[in-house]
Amino acid sequence: MTVAALAGLAGCGGGEPLDGSAPEPRPSVVPAYVAAYRAGYTAGKAVYDSSGKGAAVRETVWGGCTRRALQAGSAAEADRGAWVRGCLGGVAHAPEQLPTGPVTKRTTDAEMLERFRARARAEGETRQADHVRVLTVVQLTERDYDVELSTDYPAGPPGKPGSESLARSFVDWWDGDHGRDGTARNVLVLGADGKRLTAQRI
Repeated sequence: MTVAALAGLAGCGGGEPLDGSAPEPRPSVVPAYVAAYRAGYTAGKAVYDSSGKGAAVRETVWGGCTRRALQAGSAAEADRGAWVRGCLGGVAHAPEQLPTGPVTKRTTDAEMLERFRARARAEGETRQADHVRVLTVVQLTERDYDVELSTDYPAGPPGKPGSESLARSFVDWWDGDHGRDGTARNVLVLGADGKRLTAQRI
């Protein structure tokens, strides 16, 4: 048989298996927000199973799920809002309602940052506040949000003392809502590499 004939036979199959079986389906990629929601739901369900119906009040009213998200590691960081939504569903023993898109919403707030810096200047803490480059409001649910302070502190242990002091200063300054609707739950201080150095409850 000629080389041309062999090539023709090889092309007849169109890439399908020779035994006529269907090709193996490719595994679908789960969106990050869906994975985060499911991880949060599992965590919330575990809280419900161990604490009962009272868990829903505690985790919702007192922001328990928003704080658990900070301890959930990479499972939550892809979409912290989706993780919190899943957690709230789990503690309420509600059916899963997967999000159809990213849940977390981030907006910078230069005005809030300037007010914080003004207070720092008045308190003699200008150098500390000057480490903050950007203040971001991280909306987790319709009512709950975190505040992230992006700084020039070095990553890892060298940046830890300064970041912890900055977080305490921010919490001391906070007086409730600072003109925003909803409830602030936590302040997170990020290092120059964008990774979290510390977090503190507001």
